[in-house]
Amino acid sequence: MIVIDTKQHLANTLKQLMATTPVDHITVNQLTHHANVARNTFYYHFADINELVAWIYNREIVSQLAAYQQGQDWLKGLDLLVTYIETNRHFCLNTFHSMNRDLLSRFLYRVAFTMVAGVVTDLKADCAPTLQDEIANFYGWSLATQMTQWLVTNLEEPKQEFYQRMQRMLNGTILHILQ
Repeated sequence: MIVIDTKQHLANTLKQLMATTPVDHITVNQLTHHANVARNTFYYHFADINELVAWIYNREIVSQLAAYQQGQDWLKGLDLLVTYIETNRHFCLNTFHSMNRDLLSRFLYRVAFTMVAGVVTDLKADCAPTLQDEIANFYGWSLATQMTQWLVTNLEEPKQEFYQRMQRMLNGTILHILQ
């Protein structure tokens, strides 16, 4: 296997295990056993399981969101993120229900912050960096908290309703603040 295939194989195996088990209850030994690879192979690629979880989030969603940091496209990015959470419900929930639950919160915040900061730049290229950070921080945490709450309630609210609620709360407000 080449490096990326080995990393992906470990990621797929971890996601299978996390379908039923929080990440902090999965050991490197269990993971490598199920992946049928040597323990040293895991450590060649990742320092620990949390680094693998972060790699999965970055590979599966963060890298795709870079295209949606413009004022007119951020809702598509939000939809992509919401769809990812819905599709990977167990993976996200079992990340949240671990001792390192802040891993998911930080991930969601970082994604939302980056998206909002890109939107601010697109809407007003000469925006003062402090204002851009304030806006991105506020809306980053707002989005992350709402997505976490949606996940914790087992996605009770239908995806489309959740998405529309987020759209109502955010659409136009950033532009209003900038003006």
